[in-house]
Amino acid sequence: MTDRRRFALSLGSLLTAPLLPRPAAAQAWPSRPVRLLTQDAPGGAIDARLREFALPLADALKGTLIVENKVGAGGQIAHQALLTAPADGYTVLLANAAMTTLPALYRKLPYQPLRDFVPVAYSGLSAIALAIPAAHPAKTLREWTDWAKTQKGRLNYGSSGVGSVQHLYGFQVEAQLGLEASHVPYKSAIQFLPDLATGQLQFAMLDVFSLRPFLQRGDLRLLAVTGAERSKFVPDVPTFREIGFEGYERMGWTAYFVRSGTPAPIVERLAAAVNQVNATPEWVTKREATWSSYEVLSGAQLADRVRAETEAWGALVKRTGVTLD
Repeated sequence: MTDRRRFALSLGSLLTAPLLPRPAAAQAWPSRPVRLLTQDAPGGAIDARLREFALPLADALKGTLIVENKVGAGGQIAHQALLTAPADGYTVLLANAAMTTLPALYRKLPYQPLRDFVPVAYSGLSAIALAIPAAHPAKTLREWTDWAKTQKGRLNYGSSGVGSVQHLYGFQVEAQLGLEASHVPYKSAIQFLPDLATGQLQFAMLDVFSLRPFLQRGDLRLLAVTGAERSKFVPDVPTFREIGFEGYERMGWTAYFVRSGTPAPIVERLAAAVNQVNATPEWVTKREATWSSYEVLSGAQLADRVRAETEAWGALVKRTGVTLD
């Protein structure tokens, strides 16, 4: 091969190199601070846990993480913040199960979760419970239902926003138990829980992770939990299925997402770091203490879960006829 041909080949390689994938750039991530978005309000249970988890996660990634609260609209504000961010791994969303309810509730939703976002890893799993003020005399769901049916026009249930899981499960309880109740949306769980504890709200459907502090203080009582089996954190509370009610299999969860188009090596590195921290003895103990479970799933498996729950909530929304636009 002549020197002139070698030079031409080398020059051609240099000219085309910027058009090829650059794994080294992904490997350098994160080279600047990563934003962790949460739809939970400052001081809420999920917000507090995320801020605590961000410290060892930053160490695992050898980078800097900044938590930002994007509260309101049932999670849509946080989702939109991720949607408008570059697909470079520097904006990460900690979303909850509301992501699976919104597509059915909003016909004009400007995004589709599994089209526009990439699931990375679970953050936590928790049973959802029907909670009432501890001062109420009812000790079982049947007793409470008998009382609630007499409270026409006086029953209120809270949620962290229109279209949230708490809203839809509350609607389902109202419909299945034959109640007349009004939905009172708040911006976050930390806002409505004090009103539930003092009796200004008569019930709520919320994950036991968020309910734990109020239960431990004796402010609330649980009547039933979602899921296929009883929660190990509240083993004395029956499942809805045990009592004879179907359609309460879905749990509360939080999971990390990034924008679609984010380089796969970045997604894989973030998932590995999340799973690594969650597997440490310190965080296994912390989860037990705060009534949160964890499950390691691949991005594809997590996407399948999100898709299945989106279909299930969609079926419920279709039966109720509720839409929000």
